[in-house]
Amino acid sequence: MSFRKGLFSFVGIMGVAVLLRYTIVPDEDKMLKSMSPELRAEYERNKDKRREQHDIIMKQILENAKSDKPIWDVAPPNQERNK
Repeated sequence: MSFRKGLFSFVGIMGVAVLLRYTIVPDEDKMLKSMSPELRAEYERNKDKRREQHDIIMKQILENAKSDKPIWDVAPPNQERNK
């Protein structure tokens, strides 16, 4: 009986959390529509720069994943490792 009660409680809490997330957090389109035109233009200008930075970081992560070194021994791309 206690397992069933715990399961129903868990499902209820998670259901409320998912419902709140979808009703409270706006998606990207709604967020852009609510911005002022100046902010929207700045967002669009910086979009390519953010994409390039993301691609550089992902490339570095994939390279580091292939190596046998631990993560704390791998230096960031623009820095040397201090020992």
